[in-house]
Amino acid sequence: MPRKKKEIIEEPVEEVKEEPLETLEAKEIIEEPSEIVEDIPEEDALEETPLEEEIAEDVVIKDTTSEEEVIKKLSIAEKKRLEEERKSMGNRWTPKTKLGRMVANGEITDISQILNKGLRIMEPEIVDVLLPEVTDQNNQEVLNINMVQRMTDSGRKVRFSVMVVIGNRNGYVGIGKAKAKEVGPAIRKAINNAKLNVIQVKRGCGSWECKCGTAHTVPFRVTGKASSVTVTLIPAPNGLGLAVGGVGKKILSLAGIKDVWSKTDGQTQTTVNFANSVMDALYQTNTMSAQERDIKVIGIVTGNTN
Repeated sequence: MPRKKKEIIEEPVEEVKEEPLETLEAKEIIEEPSEIVEDIPEEDALEETPLEEEIAEDVVIKDTTSEEEVIKKLSIAEKKRLEEERKSMGNRWTPKTKLGRMVANGEITDISQILNKGLRIMEPEIVDVLLPEVTDQNNQEVLNINMVQRMTDSGRKVRFSVMVVIGNRNGYVGIGKAKAKEVGPAIRKAINNAKLNVIQVKRGCGSWECKCGTAHTVPFRVTGKASSVTVTLIPAPNGLGLAVGGVGKKILSLAGIKDVWSKTDGQTQTTVNFANSVMDALYQTNTMSAQERDIKVIGIVTGNTN
């Protein structure tokens, strides 16, 4: 028998009206109970809640005003006062040695008092206080930067060896050497070590060609040695200049010597040994003695000429 087909009855579908979101939100707000809303007096609301415009103005003022703009508005006298306060704050330190406490208390006011007695400087801040010219970057020279390697079980370890010379260009000079993993920290360590090794240099006019009596060259012939390098400094006439290698020129100019002859022997290309030999020659100026009449004729000066 053939099956009868079921008749499909189509019922009309009601159209759903789409309402905008704004009307729905408005209806929900209207349907909320009115008991939750509390009336706040206008005076209290004004006192407690600040205006948005005022808050925005305060924020803009804080963001725009910087330290540089404030400093520009200060007078010249106030700027000087601020710089002096910053310098004094930088010079303050807590001394750890007896010599440092004496310098901090003002009992020692000249570095020559320390060097003449043969006392050992253990804190670089002592030199910063007694020789403030040394802290200037123009009075600090890097002589040598060398990369050294060491082989270990974990691999190669690279470090940098730096040699630095400092001086006030008026009778005081120091040399230092240090190592570190980076160049910057190595230079800072070397500068601190150079401050601990400061020496004073005797100057005069020991040249028979000049005889001007001013402190522009070494007072007499001195010789310094380091390893295989030997350097001899000979008095020269005024206006000659520094007749020595590039490393020697940096050291002698920072020591305050303007004219000199030199004689070298050995492996002078080794920067470290050459620099140490020049420093040894300058140190020898303090070991030689002279009579009073020669001191007046040559014009020998120790340390600062001012």
